Amino acid sequence: MQVRLTIESNTGGSGKTTLASHLAYALASKKLRVVLIELDPNGSLALFTGLPKLRPDEVEDSIACIFERQFKGNYPLVPVWESSTKLVQVIRGGSPLHTAIRGLHLHERPYEVLKDRLEDYPIDADVIIIDTPASVEPMGLIALAAATHFIAAIKPEFKDSWSSSDMLNWFYEKVDSLRLRPRPKILGFVPSRVDLQKAVHRNLLGLKADGSVNEKIDPVDTIPYQLEQLEIPCFPHIKESGFFLSASGTGLPVHLYRPDDKITKSFDPIIKEIVKILKTK
Repeated sequence: MQVRLTIESNTGGSGKTTLASHLAYALASKKLRVVLIELDPNGSLALFTGLPKLRPDEVEDSIACIFERQFKGNYPLVPVWESSTKLVQVIRGGSPLHTAIRGLHLHERPYEVLKDRLEDYPIDADVIIIDTPASVEPMGLIALAAATHFIAAIKPEFKDSWSSSDMLNWFYEKVDSLRLRPRPKILGFVPSRVDLQKAVHRNLLGLKADGSVNEKIDPVDTIPYQLEQLEIPCFPHIKESGFFLSASGTGLPVHLYRPDDKITKSFDPIIKEIVKILKTK
């Protein structure tokens, strides 16, 4: 069985690509075969994995190729971090996706294109991670239709926390309107880019500056509590770190850039959940 995980957010700067690339490496460290698919026209995943960005005409080297009618399963898979692992491959997005978006109306099932391709031409991987742009449509919707599992990345700030309710409404509405069967499962929300020196981050997560629980904060006002009432998991936060920025500039995950730093452990709870799902299946 295969986990297809889409990482989504309806606001920019929430750390989706950071999460996608680091989950990929961490899963590969567990001897799992991982494919990263980028549905973002900005092409940020290329930077995080050390690959060159694509020109608009390089359709055959981009996930944009699946939108062409002559597609026969020739996914443009590119291995990354080969000196450390042979288990991670990337399908870049980037600027070729702009043309694909404009031509979506030509497809009979425009939002199911990726889903249909993956079913007709399966990719040999244990986990497929889909990185999406800040806008949930159309690419976030295409990712949702193809996914078995869903993660939302959220910054603990008022604008983002308010948007999270819109995100959930969008999720349930689109799962129903697309008649997705089986329904993608919400794996959880991930507070990311967290800076506990900021009062708003501490207050919305119910934490002190050292990361311990702040019992003076009413839990009703915190993001984890609100998600808990909806029976939606909230993973431990991933803090903001300059190492993420520095590592992305070298095309490496922090696991390779700063292997001894405790920030590498931030992804373990999500990895544990994905491994559990695979073992259950």
